[in-house]
Formats: sequence, C-alpha cells, structure tokens
Amino acid sequence: DIKTFIYQIFDIAIAALEEYERYKKQRGLIDYVDMETLVKKLLSLPEVKEVLRSEIDLLMVDEFQDTSPLQLDIFLKLSRIVKHSIWVGDPKQSIYGFRGADPKLMQEIIRINGIQAENILKYSWRSREDIVNLTNSLFVKAFSDMPKERVALKAKRTKEDNPEDPSFKAEAIEMLEAIHHWHFEHGEERMPGKPWMENCLAEAIRLLLLERAVPVLPKGSKNPRAIRPSDIAVLCRSNTSCQNVAEALHRSGLKAAIARAGLLETAEAKLILACLKFLLHPSDSLSIAEILLLADGYATEGIIADRLAYLKRQNEADAYEEKWAKENFYIQRLHELREEARDLSGAEILDLTLEELDLRRIIATWGGKTQRMANVDQLRFFALQYEEACNRMHIAASLGGFLLWLNDLQANGLDEQGSGESPDAVNVMTYHKSKGLEWPAVICYDLENSLREKTFGFKIIPESEEVDLDNLLGNRWVRFWINPYGRQNRNTLLEARMMESAAFAEARKEALAEDTRLLYVGITRARDYLIFPSRGKTTAWLNRVWHLGKEDHPCLDKDDAETPWDWEGKVITKATEVMFFDRDFPYAESQPERIPYLQERAGKKEHMPYYRDWRKVLSPIVPTCREKFTFDAIPKVDLEQQDALEQALYAMIMGDAPNLGQDRRIAMATKLLERFGLERECKAKDLAAFSNAFYHLVVQKWSPTIVVKHYPIFHQRDGQRLEMSVDLLLETKQGQVLLLLDTGAAKQHQKKGAKSTALLHLASDSLRDLSGKAPLACALLFYPSAELWVL
Repeated sequence: DIKTFIYQIFDIAIAALEEYERYKKQRGLIDYVDMETLVKKLLSLPEVKEVLRSEIDLLMVDEFQDTSPLQLDIFLKLSRIVKHSIWVGDPKQSIYGFRGADPKLMQEIIRINGIQAENILKYSWRSREDIVNLTNSLFVKAFSDMPKERVALKAKRTKEDNPEDPSFKAEAIEMLEAIHHWHFEHGEERMPGKPWMENCLAEAIRLLLLERAVPVLPKGSKNPRAIRPSDIAVLCRSNTSCQNVAEALHRSGLKAAIARAGLLETAEAKLILACLKFLLHPSDSLSIAEILLLADGYATEGIIADRLAYLKRQNEADAYEEKWAKENFYIQRLHELREEARDLSGAEILDLTLEELDLRRIIATWGGKTQRMANVDQLRFFALQYEEACNRMHIAASLGGFLLWLNDLQANGLDEQGSGESPDAVNVMTYHKSKGLEWPAVICYDLENSLREKTFGFKIIPESEEVDLDNLLGNRWVRFWINPYGRQNRNTLLEARMMESAAFAEARKEALAEDTRLLYVGITRARDYLIFPSRGKTTAWLNRVWHLGKEDHPCLDKDDAETPWDWEGKVITKATEVMFFDRDFPYAESQPERIPYLQERAGKKEHMPYYRDWRKVLSPIVPTCREKFTFDAIPKVDLEQQDALEQALYAMIMGDAPNLGQDRRIAMATKLLERFGLERECKAKDLAAFSNAFYHLVVQKWSPTIVVKHYPIFHQRDGQRLEMSVDLLLETKQGQVLLLLDTGAAKQHQKKGAKSTALLHLASDSLRDLSGKAPLACALLFYPSAELWVL
C-alpha cells in the first residue's frame, strides 16, 4: 500500500509539472526556476560564452553559502568564462537548506579550489570581547570539521586597550557583563505550560527597560546611552513562537516589531477596505456601517437604530430614493470620488481614498500609530503587487479583482502585517530572518527545542559522496518516504527500525549541523549583550551544540557565574539572575502614546496660475488721443485680400528700420508681397513707401537712438506673473517710447484700440516699477489707415 501511494504521488507530481509547463507556454510565462534553467542552457552556447568573455572580466558571488545547486552550476560556468572570480561566503551561516542551499557544495568548492589565508576574516568589529570568545570556544568545537582559523575571530572591542595595535579599543567602563543568563522559576515542582515562559521573558524585558539603566553603545558612537526597546531582539525558532512572544510583550505593556499575518483583521485595514468596497458598490450597507463606526466614531447601537429607521422610511414610501447616511461627510466624499476613480487602477484608487479622506490622520488617533501606518503601507504594497501580477498574466487589474485577491491572501494566511519597527518596539523574529542584522542586545529564545531529524518526506539523494563540479545536477534522485502513522508514530515498529537505520543517522547528523549553524547566526547578531533565557528544563539546543549531539549535559547553571567555555586561557563568565514569577500574569496597562499635534488639512483650494495671459486680466481702456499724425496710406485692395495686406504691412514695419537703404527696403517689400500672394494687388514701391513714411514720422517726432522690436515686459501683479511684449520700444534722449501696432478702419479705432491701450498702460506701469521712471510716451499705429495716435 505504501509503495502504491508513493508511486501515485510521483505520477500526480509529474502530471502537475507537465500541466504547469503547458500553462506557462500557452501564456508566454516563465517563473524564477525557468529563468535559472534557461540561463544555464545559454551558458553552454559558444556564441554566448564568446560575448560574455569579451564583456566581463570579473565575477563576484556574495553570500555563496546560500546558493542552490542550480545557481552554483551557473556561477561555476560563469567563473570559467571570466578572467577572475571572487566568491564571498561563510559556510557556518548556511541556514537555508529548506530553500535548496547545500553547505556540502561550498565545502567541496573550498576543498577543490582552496582558500588563501589572507582572505579569511580574522576580526570581529561587531561584538564585545566576551561574546566573541564565547562564540570561538563554542563553535571551534562544534565545527570540528573546519580548521580553527576559519572559525575563531579576534574581537576589536576589547576590555582593555592594546598598546601594540590602536585599532583594539577598550570598552566603556559603564558597560555591564556581556553574557547574561536569565533563569525563570515558579516555586512549584511542576512547571506551568504555555505561555508562561513567554510571559516570563516579556516581564524580564520590561524590568530591563523600565527599572534598570542598562548602557549600550550605539553603532558609530563613542558614548553609551540607556537601552531602549528597539535595541533588543528576541530570536525564535518558528513564526508561531514569534507570535507567542509578541503576544506576551503586548500583555506586559510593551510593543513588538514583528511581521505577522492578519492584516485584513486590523481596524485600519477594515476602514480602508470599507471605503474601497463602497466605491465599488454604492448599495453596500455593511461598508457604510463600518465607515460610520471607524471613521466617524458612531456607536454600534446608534448605527443599527439609524439603519432600522432608514429601512422603515423606505418601506413606508412608495418611491423612496434617498440614500442611507448620505449626509455623512465621508459618504458624501466617496460618492464624489466614485466618478473620478472609475478609470483608475486599484493602487491609484487606494491612494486617492487615503489622501482625499485623510484616513491616516483618523487611524493615527487610535494609538500604536507606527504599527498602524506600517499596515497602511503594507496594504499599498499588496495593491502594487496585485497589479504586477496582473501585468505578468496579461489580465486587467481592477478594484474588484484587488479585493478578491486580498481575500485569497487572507484565506491562505498570507495577509502579513507591517513589522511596525520603531524605537519603542522590541524586535521579534526568527533566527533565519535575523541573518545579516545586528542589535545591541540579543535574546536567544527557544533554547529548549529538541532536534528535528527529518527522515520522512522528500529528500534529494546523491548517488556519490564526491561532488562532480562538471555535473553538479547529475547523479541525484528524489526520495519520498511517507509516515503512515502520522503523529502516532511513537513506539511503533516502524519508528524503531527507522531509528536504527543509516538514513536516520544521516538525518540526525544533518539536523545537528543545521542546528549548529542556526545557533551560530543567532549568537553572532549580538553587539553588546547576549542573553540566554532558561527555566526548569535544560537548554537542550545549546547543550547538544556544545556536547556534539548530547542534550543531557547542561551548559548553563543558575547557581554558577562561570560558563563551561573558555578561550585562550580566559574563563568566560556570565551574569546570572534567577527570577520568580507566578503562574498567571495580569495585563499591564501600556503607557499612553504621545501624538504630536498636526493641524488639520486646509483641503483643496483654488490657486491662481503663476503665469497669466495679460489679455485675460486687463479690462479694455478707450484710447484718448493727445496727438494724431497721418501719412499716405497704401492703396486699398479687395476685401478678401485685406487680412493678407495687414499681415504684409505688419511684417514690413517690423522688418524695416529708419536707416535701411531704399534698395533693401524695395527688395524686402517684393519678397513680402510674394509670400502673401499680393504681387498683383499691390506694388513693392507702395509698401516700401508706407514703411518709410512711418519711420520718417517717428524720427521727426522722437529722434530715437535705438529701436527695439518685440520688447518683452514682465509684470508681477497679485502674486502672478504677466508676460507681454510691445511691438516697438524707442530709446530717446528724453526717455522711452512704447508703440503698439493695431488694425481697424478709422471709425473703429476707439473700439479696436481699447485692448492695446490697456496693454500700454500695464507696460508703462511695469517699466516705471522697474526703472523708477515713466516712459516718455505711448503711441498706437493704426497701420492700415496710416494713423499714429500719441496717447
């Protein structure tokens, strides 16, 4: 029966993989493993090798110990292509075996290729001397298959200065003992069950923070300061243990920075999602009730009473179309946003709702603002993640789809909350997640966990003990053993035979090695203080690492300040504290959070544009003519050609100049008439004579020394910038003259010149503000009728 079951599992797995491959090919998709596999194939092509060889000189591989066999195969192929390669890693920190990482591969690479002594890390700049010495003593023995020089480090943070090397700095005298042992006692023979240990730990942390001025040395600082919650990290073996510790910290009145599931169950997520659901469905009465409850603080009884009264009015009227709670500000605003949000994506609608309703301000007033704001950001992250998934799948992203996607996350326990990291929150995470991080104080929790040998389930079995670097993925097969008894496997013949097998011995060896590497990662996270908590049970995990698998010999004695570890003749001591706690722990009231006052938003306001068209600002001013001059007008043309003639006259005046020769003036006039199609209706000499007469009049009247055309003028009025230009600016000895060209027959001059007159007034004011002197004169040239008005 077991053999049949195993064969069926393999058949189902093969069919599922084949169907998955068809699904991806039909949709043009690849996953991460596909990318790795395709890259591996590409690196076997001579053309690809040649291109990479010409483009890449150096390959650098970081965190080498965490690579999977497939990734390692890719890196090896690349290293044979490039000129130089550098591999950086620490096999003692290979803790991602569940992701495919195999520390044996790194050891084999090192054995075959060797490692230069100068490339082995020799110093620890992070931890204090006692912590480094404890690590050396414990793990030189635990990693007995490694040379001592690849395990042991020298601490740069020493108890005393080293006169021979100034880089070794003595720690501040205020610092306390580096190694601490917290032992929790109950006073009775039988220890309480869960969550007593977690509650004890939380209470000990609370006492550490509130009643003891424990000094820590912030990274990069030379002066110690008092410890704060964010300086502490509690490391656990599992996410469930993290949850239990976080709950205990909350019970003791402390905050915990932890990423955990249950985002959609938080009040802030319920409020935001209620707004989104109401945008999607205006008749969603449950969403309305949640908005009234959470956004406006209505009492539940009042909401129910109001809803019942609304339903009663609706039943009594034949055609009652009034919407429930339509007078509420948030409901009104969401009604207004619905049309605006119609063409937006889910992430854009979420951002729009947060901003327009100022939901963050409401949420912050509920307390725990750091965690709540982190949850809001996490919801925004999920919105973007949903849209990216839709983009990859080539399907439309919608608000309704986003809400359904969130429901799927919740159903699978994947709706993770934000971690809520802040200075007043204790960090709680698994040993695996702590890798690469550091804290002033690290508490290694779950030290009493038993060894987890894994003989049942899936396992990759190599057919040879030797690693073939030319065929890393070959000679391996998948073994699948099932446990037909489940949790009732204890004291069965199967268990007895399994424990006597070579497979069990190998599984135990691998589990012990994994435990050792995981504990090494946890201990080396500490900068200033390393804390081992314990209770009546022995610290089995710590014991078996030190005693190479034996758990019955305790490492920590609550009645002794010395530890079993020593390094280079120095005995490593610890500060031991025995704490007595009752079976039950009351809930502690958390300190009220201080929320800085921020003035409420002014909301949307109308703001005038900075740049403004002067034509929309100025009111027409009827021109008052102080002096009028006339000269010979150009002969009239047909009405159809009048616009073209006016354009030609304007261009001629703007292109001409007082001192321009007659020949050049005639040539210009000829080209203009050709451009505007007037060579038959008008003569070039007439056009030139018109322009010449105008400039002759200008010279007689003002004798300009400089003539500037299209002179730009900028004017500031009521915080706005008006940009304009005058056609001609005449610089004279007496001052400046502003001149605009305008069209219109003689009887229309008053009406047509009104806007130009207003512009001249504005330009005159601007020049006066700029130079402190008003222009000498302002004038209008009605060029079709050859009249010059001095205003």
